[in-house]
Amino acid sequence: MTNGSHRPNETFGEWLSRELTARGYDLRERGGGRRAFAEKAGLGPAIVSRVLRDTAVPDIKTCGKIARALGIKTGPVLVRAGHLPADELPTGTAPAAISQRDALAALGVHTEADQHAVLALIRALKAPREP
Repeated sequence: MTNGSHRPNETFGEWLSRELTARGYDLRERGGGRRAFAEKAGLGPAIVSRVLRDTAVPDIKTCGKIARALGIKTGPVLVRAGHLPADELPTGTAPAAISQRDALAALGVHTEADQHAVLALIRALKAPREP
């Protein structure tokens, strides 16, 4: 995913558009991706559309919903939206734990059905085998 990369002068809408496109959302006028993401995030389609067009800055609550729907931490989304300075985020030397959802997203597994299938396969491979 692109959530780790930062492009100078990139707007929030441009960043979100990249994130959604990378996850397979079709953002064209009649593609259905905006509505699908809005439903997943628990947001109105008009809000998502305005944020993608950079005609609105998402508030803190909306940033949290966007982060959850993307399967990423809220802090970086708040920074991108301008609600939090980047130096406020923790930068410890120990690697941060990664959730299953983040790991699957990093591997390119985005749909819920595919995520369940991959997790089922992993559980089957980890199951004790009879000699």
